[in-house]
Amino acid sequence: MELDRDQQKELASFSPELRALIEAELAAGNRIVALSHGFPAPPVGAYVMLERKVTTRPRAPGDGLDHRDRNSSLSSGEFTDAARIYFVVEPPDPPPPEPDMDAIRRAHAPQPDPAVALLQRRSGRVPPEWTRGAEEQARATSSTSPDSPASFAEVPFGCRATLRFRDARSPYEIRCTFERELRVLFEERSSGETLAWQAEAEVVGASYRFELSFEAAFWDTNDYELRVEVSWAGRGEANDEYYRKTSRSWIELWTREFDPATAPRADSGSPERYRALAEEARRAEAELDSIDAVQRAIVAGMQRGGRYANAHKEGGTNIVWRDGKYVRDDYGDYPGYEIYKSEAAFLAALLRFCDSDLKRNAGPGGLTELATWKLILRQMLTR
Repeated sequence: MELDRDQQKELASFSPELRALIEAELAAGNRIVALSHGFPAPPVGAYVMLERKVTTRPRAPGDGLDHRDRNSSLSSGEFTDAARIYFVVEPPDPPPPEPDMDAIRRAHAPQPDPAVALLQRRSGRVPPEWTRGAEEQARATSSTSPDSPASFAEVPFGCRATLRFRDARSPYEIRCTFERELRVLFEERSSGETLAWQAEAEVVGASYRFELSFEAAFWDTNDYELRVEVSWAGRGEANDEYYRKTSRSWIELWTREFDPATAPRADSGSPERYRALAEEARRAEAELDSIDAVQRAIVAGMQRGGRYANAHKEGGTNIVWRDGKYVRDDYGDYPGYEIYKSEAAFLAALLRFCDSDLKRNAGPGGLTELATWKLILRQMLTR
């Protein structure tokens, strides 16, 4: 760099030992890239930043100079004299290579316990399996029991997954849970006496088809089955690896709270309880037959203690019913507080709050206004 007169004058203020070091480095082909004030120099001092590390003397104390190694984004080392007012600073080291996240995840993955594997085999519960290609899928199908509670299989430009699980919640509550997670509505597609729903979603370019069925009712729990078919045909072979990984990750995320369970026997469970729960599920959905009915359900839920919330790295939002008013409370980098003076104002604000999030999986057809309000109702937090 070319030093102006003031910089040359400031450089003359350096001690003879530091000036000798700078002159030797310049003679060896090094360059001064900065002459400035600030760390590590005190306010009354200055520093010279070199383009390369010092090579004309050992990078160690000696000859009236002190040396300190540093490992930071600012510098890799510094020379100074006993007064510690002026410094010669070496440039930072290049950043290390990016960590291999796949290797890190493999290293932290829990190792299989032979005793647990034996227990799973004895209980009939097996962990999810992931097979690749048509030949591998055929082998997996022939070697895996049809009673396996969880399975994942790849097909060309797609995958299929099945999860059987047991849960104390009613079939309507389970349906609402998946609608909240997936941001899509299920429609009844029952077969015979088995209550079943289907839904479709577009998730980051892949098409997902879901079928949720209510399999059996017991006095304290119920059995369910979820089937998922994913297709990314037409997205190009170059994207195949991306969709293979992300589709399984999405399915695992959506089903994270459910533990696989073996299918019930054909003659097990209570037919009377099954019919009662199925009728209850149909009746609950039939009551939400208009936008006004859904909005009334939202208002009633809020006044019973429901809330809407989100959180992100800059903060988050809570919308609650407090002291007879609808209140929005923002925290974090952009704090705020707003009271909605009427139900109409609250519902309009709630639509703006939820709208963009609900549209992300809707696909090119979008959402009807009634479907939008139903999904808003599903997003209400009650615990």
